[in-house]
Order: sequence, then structure tokens, then C-alpha cells
Amino acid sequence: MPKKENNNNSSFEIQLSKAKEIVRKLESGDCDLDEMLTLYKQGIDSLKFCNQKLNEFEDKITVINKDVNNQLNENDLE
Repeated sequence: MPKKENNNNSSFEIQLSKAKEIVRKLESGDCDLDEMLTLYKQGIDSLKFCNQKLNEFEDKITVINKDVNNQLNENDLE
């Protein structure tokens, strides 16, 4: 059974690259059904990781934009 990777120590770019490679392998048709299922699961896990990271980044950007807007509004009042 393949060793499950810990995505916590991974980066968005690494996981996205893995997902792209998995898509290439699946599209090639060079693997049996069991391997396709395993690859599909790994691809979904990588994409979930990427989606989570994108959501975290979006939340951080929202907070930064609020901070910037508040600072601008306070400076405009002075």
C-alpha cells in the first residue's frame, strides 16, 4: 500500500504540480484500473489542499484590504 503523504509540510505549488502530473498519467491511459483509482484519490487530495490554501490566501487578502481601507479612511479624516 502506498505511503500517504503529509500535505501539511507541502506547498501549493508542489501539490498543484502533483495534480497536473496525475492528470497527465490518467489521460495517457498507461495505467490499470487500480492504479487509476489510486491516482484519482491522490489528485483529489492534492486539489483539496490547493483549494484550502487558496481559501486561506483569500481570507488573508480580505483582512489586508480591510486594514488598508481603514487606514486610508483614517488618514483622509486627518
